[in-house]
Amino acid sequence: MMKYSKLITWFAASLFATTSFAKAPDSANSLQDQRYRYELAKSALKNGNVADFQAHYKTLTSYALHPYLSYAWASRSLSPLDKHGIEAFIETHTDTYLGDRLHRQYLDRLAKRRMWDDLIFWYREDLAAESVTCAWLYARVKTGEVEALSEVPRIWNQAKSLPDACDPLFKMWMASSYFDESMIWDRYILAVSKGKRGLARYLASRLPTSYQHYVDRINELYARPYRISRYKRFGIHSPEMQHVIAFGVRKYARKHPEQALRHWERYEGMQIFDEQLAKDTKLYLVNQLLKFDHVDDVHTILEQSRSLRHPATIERLIRELLREQRWNDVISAIRLLPETTQQEDRWQYWLARSVIETKGTNYDALAHTTYKKLAEKRSFYGFMAADHLGSEYTLEYQPAELEEQLLDNLAKRPALARAKELWLTERMGEAYAEWYYGIDKLSSRELAAAGVLADRWGWHSRAIHTMIAGKHWNHLGIRFPLAFREHILGAAASTDLAPEFIFAVARQESAMSVSAKSSAGARGLMQLMPSTARQTARKQGIKHTTADLYSAEHNIVLGSHYLDELVEKFSGNRILAAAAYNAGPHRVNKWIQNSSRSLPFDVWIETIPYRETRGYVQNVLTFAVIYSFRMGKPETLVTKSEAKQKL
Repeated sequence: MMKYSKLITWFAASLFATTSFAKAPDSANSLQDQRYRYELAKSALKNGNVADFQAHYKTLTSYALHPYLSYAWASRSLSPLDKHGIEAFIETHTDTYLGDRLHRQYLDRLAKRRMWDDLIFWYREDLAAESVTCAWLYARVKTGEVEALSEVPRIWNQAKSLPDACDPLFKMWMASSYFDESMIWDRYILAVSKGKRGLARYLASRLPTSYQHYVDRINELYARPYRISRYKRFGIHSPEMQHVIAFGVRKYARKHPEQALRHWERYEGMQIFDEQLAKDTKLYLVNQLLKFDHVDDVHTILEQSRSLRHPATIERLIRELLREQRWNDVISAIRLLPETTQQEDRWQYWLARSVIETKGTNYDALAHTTYKKLAEKRSFYGFMAADHLGSEYTLEYQPAELEEQLLDNLAKRPALARAKELWLTERMGEAYAEWYYGIDKLSSRELAAAGVLADRWGWHSRAIHTMIAGKHWNHLGIRFPLAFREHILGAAASTDLAPEFIFAVARQESAMSVSAKSSAGARGLMQLMPSTARQTARKQGIKHTTADLYSAEHNIVLGSHYLDELVEKFSGNRILAAAAYNAGPHRVNKWIQNSSRSLPFDVWIETIPYRETRGYVQNVLTFAVIYSFRMGKPETLVTKSEAKQKL
């Protein structure tokens, strides 16, 4: 009887002598039978019944998930670390999800077993965990490549704790000529600036006594930021003290940005700061001034200092000016943006809008031309421009017409076939991974074909994302599918919602994915939080469990009723309801209450404090227009009552 390790080697050789993608005669008579035998093979392997596993394995060579059985066998070799089977699988399945998955596991095992030559040979940076990269550098040094220590700082200098597996490498590095104590200080300052106090304390304990004065000053400013005003205490002219001063100014600016700016200007008069450090500090001060509504000060600073004109900061300024409806200042602030950013639809719209507001009843020709150009686009700003002009929306619809032969060829590609089968058998994580690998190197036309395939299968989320990956923006039939139409029409009939609004929310929330689950725990097509779903079900008298949220019909019913509640709560205004669906009704109420004046709907949307919610509302309104056209009942971006209402 063969020993276990020899049996692995023998069976692996038989498995990988020919590619597992080869088409061979299959005794299975149906897909259902293949699935059944596949589960039997997995169970046999799990129970250590090699003979039964091998018997089922041989009958499944034409089954899409056959490589998963090969992977299951090869991954067992990780325990006794039989290299032959593992390496054979990696080589046979190169550039595939399973090949990379086993390769990643193999690197981890080689690192833990200190098999340096093998680790160096098989190392791939894109597959290696940080601990493995540390082991790889250590291995190179141990095998004679001492200069590999010059690469350690890129791992070392991070504002986070690093794996314990990196400690031997760091110890070796710190004892070499490639290390200098200033590198500890650099990481200490990085940790301090990111608020990682535990890491900062650890690094401070590793610093030599010559740095202790600076550490003491940092600790002082942590506890008493106002002491940054005691200039003599920070009067040493050194790069280290510059970082201390910059930290103290920032810390003080969190509550007192105006005074912090004056202190910084005083310090700049006392010594010459590193250019990048000075720029970063001043940009932080500008953003803090904006946070405390010092709009005019920021506007003046940005006009006077070209180096501080960071697009994100200028855009914050523009939104503050929009909130105050200072149209002339909006125009001048937009002119501070980089030329390419000024040409974006968003800022072209607001430039035209501001010009018109400043001209009163005299309609400006330039603004009219800008609106006309924007109205030629299918976008939120294009639709708003069309509304200003009283013109029809531009949909730019293009059907996805592709040869059937191309579709057939793509459907037969192993990765896409595996993705489809995994999706059909509800192994979603692996299905998404296989799809990603399957489309990674496709041409633009092939991506369009893959999108059509996924749409035909009913895998709408992959169809949508694949069309986006290929930049096929005008294939609206696939990017905005009328999926679950019967359920959505039913939900619309039982609420006061228009079906296109429900479609738009589902499309924005999950890209029409029944199995979607967010990092926050929202589930299903309309991404309902379990607590919200329970409350809505209780109000509507609907029998419900959290697992039901992965049912398309159930999720649409609850999501639509909740959305209907929000529309009613906000007096029929879909703008506010959409914002509340994303950010919560309490936040929307707060934004309305905190507003110093009533705002036009477009200004209110543009000045929503959360970027995610701002984009969400714009998308939902835009998607609703597209869905209304798809359903043959064109609607406007906003209703007359929504357009008139001041928010």
